[in-house]
Amino acid sequence: MAEIKITREVYERAPGPSKCVSRGQSYVGEGLRRVETRSVTSESDYANEMYVRRSEDNGKTWTAWQDVYREAYRARGDIELLWEKPESGVYNPLHDHYVALNMQRLFLENHHESYKKFWGEAKPTFTDHSFIWVSKDLKEWKWQQVKYEGGTDFSEDDWGREGYIHTNKSYSGCNLEVLENGDILFPVGANVMKCCRILGVDVNDVFPSCPQIMNGLIVFRGRWNEAEEKYDLTPSKPAVISDLKSSRGIDEPTIIALKSGRIVVAFRGSNVMSKGWKTRIQKGTPSHKWYTFSDDGGKTFTEPVPWHYDNGEVFYSPASVSQFLRSTKNGKAYWFGNITGPQAYGNSPRYPLVMAEVDEETGFLKRETYTVIDDRDPKTESEALQISNFGLLEDRETKDIELYLTKLGADREDKWRSDAYRYIIEVE
Repeated sequence: MAEIKITREVYERAPGPSKCVSRGQSYVGEGLRRVETRSVTSESDYANEMYVRRSEDNGKTWTAWQDVYREAYRARGDIELLWEKPESGVYNPLHDHYVALNMQRLFLENHHESYKKFWGEAKPTFTDHSFIWVSKDLKEWKWQQVKYEGGTDFSEDDWGREGYIHTNKSYSGCNLEVLENGDILFPVGANVMKCCRILGVDVNDVFPSCPQIMNGLIVFRGRWNEAEEKYDLTPSKPAVISDLKSSRGIDEPTIIALKSGRIVVAFRGSNVMSKGWKTRIQKGTPSHKWYTFSDDGGKTFTEPVPWHYDNGEVFYSPASVSQFLRSTKNGKAYWFGNITGPQAYGNSPRYPLVMAEVDEETGFLKRETYTVIDDRDPKTESEALQISNFGLLEDRETKDIELYLTKLGADREDKWRSDAYRYIIEVE
């Protein structure tokens, strides 16, 4: 196996007690211009501060930080809206524009109450919707709502209008692929009740526990419509998973188109048990990363099964995000995520963080390429440590992979006091 060199540095120390700082970078356009985001939070799934800065020289020098919190987080009475306009996107060379995928979260009550009722009572007190954005110049962006059923578009004048909030609900996937023919491909976690309805099956036979808040999978292929200046989006046949296998359905899907033509989606499941969610999962049910694939261009996907190595060995993984990245240095596809032992339960443990090469024919991980990026230091770090929720970037000059994450929970005395780290990964 070719050697992979990994270096790690503390990128920013926590700015104070009970404060978690997160950083991430992406390229803007096809040159060396970068944008960096910085957020500070003291609560789950919600940023309390948000900033951006820019670099024209590949990160050597930066502008001053700009506070953009009020642009991304807005409120009208008790209703709160979280929706960020993209700064960058994936370049589509056939149509000479940039395309981005992002998600809007609408809290029907303030976010504290919404999350409390979601986690405790399985009430759909917030709704997610996915959007693609297109820009020619990376300044003016035009959004397009991702739809798999009827319903109205989002209205700035009436955030919570009927016909919008409870239709086409979806959790945006982790990435968007631009194919060689100019089509785009991306996954979303679509409401499992709606997925079952499209499939013509009874959701009570698949996911009776809490279908109002959980998701199945739909993959969209988009073909550019020059006349209307938008993508014609075609949804795949949905894929669903039983709540006896994953009590949280299909979460945070990530997609890759392999050189063989196979399209693979890997996603986060969960074996967590919850009275509020009326979960049916049995104690001792293993926790995996799950995968499904398509050999017909993304029209249909196989029934999800536990992901495994190319030697047939199944691995275990907590409920945590993962991502694919294809290196332009060697053309190889890599997967990044948490692989643990069979003790994984719910969201834990979220260490070690690993990477492995993806087999281009099957979509399995090549066992011999398994590489640990970072692991918990039992002498200094808490068992509640999370080495997850990362962002990826490939340096356009060195072709090294940059990985940004916050080591949440490392401090044994202060859960939220967490530093941001940067890892430089040199592949062969």
